[in-house]
Amino acid sequence: AKHAGWVPKHYRFELAQQAANEPRNGMGSVLGTLGCAAAHFKAQTHAIIHGGPLAVVLEDDSWLEDDFVPRLWSLVTSELPCDWEAVQLLGRCPYGVCISRHLARVQPDGNEPAWRCHQGVNWGMHGVLYRIETLPRLQEKWKAAVFDESRPHCMDVDVALASISNEVG
Repeated sequence: AKHAGWVPKHYRFELAQQAANEPRNGMGSVLGTLGCAAAHFKAQTHAIIHGGPLAVVLEDDSWLEDDFVPRLWSLVTSELPCDWEAVQLLGRCPYGVCISRHLARVQPDGNEPAWRCHQGVNWGMHGVLYRIETLPRLQEKWKAAVFDESRPHCMDVDVALASISNEVG
């Protein structure tokens, strides 16, 4: 994963695991979380390499409704703001500001501390729509949050994305 660039070369998993084991974090093993993060960045990198204006990335256990494509296209053509970069297609505990009938601009959970990655809102990465032209820049910011060894809660890609949502579209 490091060789392919899905995980930064400087990242030291043992430090993240050590932090995860601290009593205030109480997380246990985060090896699976690292694998999940690497898989998400792998899928994003694949989308960047293969081009196109948009990419939808779905987790393997996602179930699409019959009208998924027309509903998604309706969001893209009539509801997305001009500066959008990523759209979480299924989220739990959503928090943000409504920007259209079906969309909210996610905001970090200010009730949770930064050391916990503002964890508490916008969980779930079952489906994400990416704007490919902005994805490399988004990925750079996102990886900086995910692979911060001192904040193992940020290794959850959904939590990390919500934590930087005030910096991305």
